[in-house]
Amino acid sequence: MKKLLILLCVGFMSCTFTFKNSNAEIIEYKTYDLGTQEDLYNGLEDNEQIIASGTLEFPLANKCKDIDKYPVMFLIHHSGGDIMPGYKEFFHNLCVATFEPHILKSRGHNAFDTDTSDEVVWVTEVAGAVDSLLALDIVAQHKKVNSKSIGILGWSWGGSVAIETQNKFFLDRVKTKNTFVFHYALYPYCFQYEDTQTSDAPLMILMGDEDAMLPHQLCVEYIESLNKDTKNILLFEGVTHSYDIDVSEIFEDSIVSKQCRMYFNTKGELWMKPDDPTKWFNLTANGGWFGDKGDPTLYTNVMDQCWGWGPTPMVRDEQAIQTSLSLIENDVQTFLVQ
Repeated sequence: MKKLLILLCVGFMSCTFTFKNSNAEIIEYKTYDLGTQEDLYNGLEDNEQIIASGTLEFPLANKCKDIDKYPVMFLIHHSGGDIMPGYKEFFHNLCVATFEPHILKSRGHNAFDTDTSDEVVWVTEVAGAVDSLLALDIVAQHKKVNSKSIGILGWSWGGSVAIETQNKFFLDRVKTKNTFVFHYALYPYCFQYEDTQTSDAPLMILMGDEDAMLPHQLCVEYIESLNKDTKNILLFEGVTHSYDIDVSEIFEDSIVSKQCRMYFNTKGELWMKPDDPTKWFNLTANGGWFGDKGDPTLYTNVMDQCWGWGPTPMVRDEQAIQTSLSLIENDVQTFLVQ
């Protein structure tokens, strides 16, 4: 027998699709299809408006059924479109609901079949951060959600999203009524910012010091630039990218970020900064990721210095996983469970 689909729309901001006798709901919300921080700097509403969606799922365990309003953890997928295995169940066992924004799918990408590099280029972490912040206000209105107890956690590309949702540049321009109470970023790429102001919410970055895809040193520099006791990074010795992957593997032809800083100024312009200061390059002024303005040779040279292709080992590490889950559980009890 098919489950009964129920549709509830709240004003003009969102719709909720839920199945009778189900603990999961599809939440729709309005967002914008933008690519860069410059798009955000020029005005959020100047970008194309789209309808995005995400899945809000509540715990089913008997120990959680008497909770009136649940804390929620936003789970932000990596560039392949998936969250890592086991985390949703982990949070549900702690009586924490989960919300998964469909950031790629809402923009027409079949993340399971297409080249991951296409997803990174066409859907940036800027769009992911805007989606997450706008969805936050909608999820916070849900009758079963504690609006003061919502956190965010992301992996790789999604980790960058989790970082940007605490950045003042985003908060000042998206102007949400709610904020995340803590942020977790697992093996993210860390951008650098001219304006290092953030929300006061705690941030924890977890990654391995042998991450061949995304350099950990950039995240160390980012944390140091914030100069706040509530912003921290934990490096796991001898641990790779995606250390919580289900089955260890080596991606032979993967995007590799070199030791090159990607720096946003206060106007939202993106500069590529290799170690040689004479080769710093305003990517935004030269056509952004597609390099369709300015000197194509300079564009090619700087991209070659900052990005490449190569083998990326992703080795499951049980100790790093258990340490991560222990830290996360402790922060859930501290910041979400009230």
